[in-house]
Amino acid sequence: MHIYTEFLIFLVLLVILPDLYLYNRFMRNRTNKSTSILHAIISVYSVTMSLTIMLNINNVFSPETNFRLILLVTVLGLIYIPKLAFCTFDLIFFLTKKRWRSIQYCGYVAVIAFALTILHGIFIKRFDFKKGEYVVPMENLPAAFENYKIVQISDLHLGTFSLSKEKLIPLMDSINAQKPDLIVFTGDMVNSLATECNGWNEIFDRLDPQTPKLAILGNHDYSTYYMNWEDEDVEFMNSMAIRQRIRDFGFDLLLNESITIPKGNDTIAIIGTENWSKKKEYNYGDIPKSMKGTERFPCKIMLTHDPSFWEDSICGKLDIGLTLSGHTHASQIGFEIGDFKWSPAKYRFEQYDGLTEKNGEYILVSRGIGCVGVPVRIGLSPEYSVITLKSKKQ
Repeated sequence: MHIYTEFLIFLVLLVILPDLYLYNRFMRNRTNKSTSILHAIISVYSVTMSLTIMLNINNVFSPETNFRLILLVTVLGLIYIPKLAFCTFDLIFFLTKKRWRSIQYCGYVAVIAFALTILHGIFIKRFDFKKGEYVVPMENLPAAFENYKIVQISDLHLGTFSLSKEKLIPLMDSINAQKPDLIVFTGDMVNSLATECNGWNEIFDRLDPQTPKLAILGNHDYSTYYMNWEDEDVEFMNSMAIRQRIRDFGFDLLLNESITIPKGNDTIAIIGTENWSKKKEYNYGDIPKSMKGTERFPCKIMLTHDPSFWEDSICGKLDIGLTLSGHTHASQIGFEIGDFKWSPAKYRFEQYDGLTEKNGEYILVSRGIGCVGVPVRIGLSPEYSVITLKSKKQ
């Protein structure tokens, strides 16, 4: 619970400190007390709403059933992040004894810029699905798999799109246009509930039925994640229903198991692990079980949701040429200029977005399609990946 406590403290300070500053700077000495009283009422209301968010933090991750909470988080962000930016610039202006009026003007500009950026991220950017193209040179790639094309989708979080399912139609059509040999989904179909999958069959039916489709589970696809169930039977039924819905969408679900993909006279192995986590209650991954029977195939690709364990447990240890992951969302915020990319996710994940090579082995981390928490993407667009396999030149 300590992370929730830290989040609560941060949220309350985010609400209180800017209001206290603005009151002391602009309202305390005003003769019109009604304005100050109104300001105080709004601040108290905002703190109360912040506490409400904290007390319902489990439900924040299920937008389909708690849309009002998500809306509340968004509104608070729209109001208080710009307000905090203005206070920062105004404080600099005040501490410099009001010498540089332009600094205060920067505060006004920051308010407008922040608000427009957040609004753009909510209503436009999070639906701006991009295609990431990657060429992966692999040792031991069979000749028949030269230029083999894989499309990776990750982190759909269908509850994110419960009010805008039609937005994913162009995504599905774009995936079909790539004419992939294989489609893989690397986890987090939902936020928490199987009911988030209701009404999606027609969307997934747009994917070419002739294209093989494989999937694994992500941390949100287990009923225990961010949900407190009073009835274990209901929890189990929800978990099983999520798995069945993924299958209903046309995917073969790999649960700590592997599958072989033949082409011509050659074969590669696709290995699908369940979710890994440092927390024992969320750790379902079993690598030895997943890899059973794949020893005789020199070319192997692993699907595993969380990329955190790649360097310690996969790279250089299991002879896996390519690992495909998701999970990070690239923090749903960041920017990319040429070859330079930045996201807060880099401070938590060694590999958080894109292709990484180490000692001849590769991991591709997808920033995903959907959102967790606040439905927003800032800077970095949601993305699916198109991977072309090439034999590594000796």
